[in-house]
Amino acid sequence: MQRQQRAPILACVIVVFVISYYLLLSDRVHLPNIGFFDGETSSDLLERAKSKESLGLSPNIVYSRTCIKTHFANNVDRQEVVNISKPLIGDQVTLALNQDGGQEQKLPKCTSIKLSVPKPHPPKEQFPDLIFGMSTTLARLNASLSSIAHWSSGRGSKLIAIVVDGENQPANVSNVEQVYRNSGIQATFIPPYDASHTTSQSHFMVLTKMVEESGPETKWFGILDDDTFFPHLKPLSAALGHLDHTADMYVGVLSEDFPSVKNFGIMAYGGAGAYLSAKLAKRLGTLEHATRCLKESNPDFGDIIVRDCIFHHSKAKLTILPGLYQHDLLHDLSGFFESGVEPLNLHHWKSWYHEPVEKMAVATSFCGNCFLQRWRFGTDTVFSNGYSIVKYRGGFESVDLDRMEKTWGQISSDGDPQYDFVIGPLRQKISDDEKKTFKLVDAEISNGVLKQLYLWKGNPAAGVNDEVVELVWNW
Repeated sequence: MQRQQRAPILACVIVVFVISYYLLLSDRVHLPNIGFFDGETSSDLLERAKSKESLGLSPNIVYSRTCIKTHFANNVDRQEVVNISKPLIGDQVTLALNQDGGQEQKLPKCTSIKLSVPKPHPPKEQFPDLIFGMSTTLARLNASLSSIAHWSSGRGSKLIAIVVDGENQPANVSNVEQVYRNSGIQATFIPPYDASHTTSQSHFMVLTKMVEESGPETKWFGILDDDTFFPHLKPLSAALGHLDHTADMYVGVLSEDFPSVKNFGIMAYGGAGAYLSAKLAKRLGTLEHATRCLKESNPDFGDIIVRDCIFHHSKAKLTILPGLYQHDLLHDLSGFFESGVEPLNLHHWKSWYHEPVEKMAVATSFCGNCFLQRWRFGTDTVFSNGYSIVKYRGGFESVDLDRMEKTWGQISSDGDPQYDFVIGPLRQKISDDEKKTFKLVDAEISNGVLKQLYLWKGNPAAGVNDEVVELVWNW
């Protein structure tokens, strides 16, 4: 009798043990060793650090690492800044990068933290509903391959470009087109429709080729600048999907700079993209109709040609799409990126300001809309995923995280830029003396693990070492 009662209990114990063992084994399988540096020892780490010459690390670095165990959830509130009681930056050690091999240096333990993030975008999802066009030079196409491939490669969205200097070098244009195609981009590159066309006129005329290359699956025609960058196409496709592509629709956003709006008028500013519904694009994009629009408009402003053609030949008016940004802002956009914003696109990132947008947006392939998601840690640290870790010297209680910090400069002194209309409400800039900022400098995904490196630049000449924080995201 007792044996019969014990048997079910013993069976339950065995089942629990087996399940626990495999769960533990699963964690072990997916937990990396050194993470970003992909090594087993400090020597491996140091060699990898030395190979990153572009980082310009000091001879000695103060290093720490944190392992983030992610919980993918359906109901993550992206606007909430969740409080985490534990500090994000754990134990730190000083490592000598110039030390000869053979002598191991002690590495810090990987501090463990759990975070809830949105579910990742389907890795192989296609977006044939979108077609994109731009006018640019052959050199700029060459330079833009990597950034365009980030959002376009393997996504099923066609890319059409008029190469404004391509008429006399068809072989070179064909070669670059093939390089794009070899990178998984459905690219078609052509010379201008007319040798006399300005770059701005070609910016509009690309619509004609886009219409020719479109199919019944194409719903939205996006006319872009060559430095328009999408962290991922999923949010853009979803946002446009709420609009009616079977009606005449003209979608975009104004410049953040109000003097620019006063000067150039109400229109979709091209760095954010001008998106025409299929019905409108196919009507205005015929060669006959497009040529007519060119004759009616100023040849120097491509966005204005697009707008005037739409306003003069349809009843469509500009529909503002939240999440699009022209980024007519100068120099330091840290306040934008640290505001919890969910941008559909970025612009001017390699001219008016400089940020490693491809590395920043690697996070979108791991946890979807977690890009730029924010958390508070301890009493003084705010983490903006994919951009920065900021430690406020006076604690973050005095910082209004519901407002965007105005860190940038305005493009002209002609009047009040009135940024609040597009990106407000704002708060004043906090001086560098009041905060310590670790900026993202590198990121990669390997074997399903996201690895990010954040760097605070010290002053080696004054004996202040660079500080490096490595974040290792695992599921």
